[in-house]
Amino acid sequence: MPRNPKCRRVCAEPQNRLFLPQNRPLAPVVVIRVEELEAMRLCDLEGMDQDAAANCMEVSRATFGRILALARQKIAKALVEGKGIDIHGGHYTVGQSCPCQKACRHCHMAPAQKASHTEIIKEE
Repeated sequence: MPRNPKCRRVCAEPQNRLFLPQNRPLAPVVVIRVEELEAMRLCDLEGMDQDAAANCMEVSRATFGRILALARQKIAKALVEGKGIDIHGGHYTVGQSCPCQKACRHCHMAPAQKASHTEIIKEE
């Protein structure tokens, strides 16, 4: 029996949660979990290496790698197949302070929010 997943730490709730192709407003969507978006943000936007980003999300390096790989796969599928992107769900908590040695830019831009989310989305 698998154990319950540990909550992943994210800096803030995403401001925008739905992206649709311009020429297909009723396109099917790919669901990206909030922690998957956070993993992409830390590595691809902030430029952190995976060890530092895993520390920020308070998960192991291996877990972070799996989250990041799944996020990139979903984004690629949406872009190539012309699908929308819907960001919601997952197993995460919104942190109040960045545990990183060098705090990410996002932690300083967004007001601290404290919330917990435990919604799990089943993938097709």
